[in-house]
Amino acid sequence: MGNRVRVDDRGRITIPTEERSRFGIKDGDELELLVEKSRIVLIPVRKKVKRIKLGRKWGEETFLSTGTATFGD
Repeated sequence: MGNRVRVDDRGRITIPTEERSRFGIKDGDELELLVEKSRIVLIPVRKKVKRIKLGRKWGEETFLSTGTATFGD
């Protein structure tokens, strides 16, 4: 069996540090809760990476929140 955790008076549990590290779960991350028969399953929600097609030109909106970019020689 796995680690045992305790539910506090507000319904919260603490995921052990080792398991958070193993699955890359950080403060503020979202988890999806599923109920499968008599089990509760937590699945980390991963942000999808936005892909850009090769050769596509970048618009000025791409750098609005990054500030000034410096490029090498």
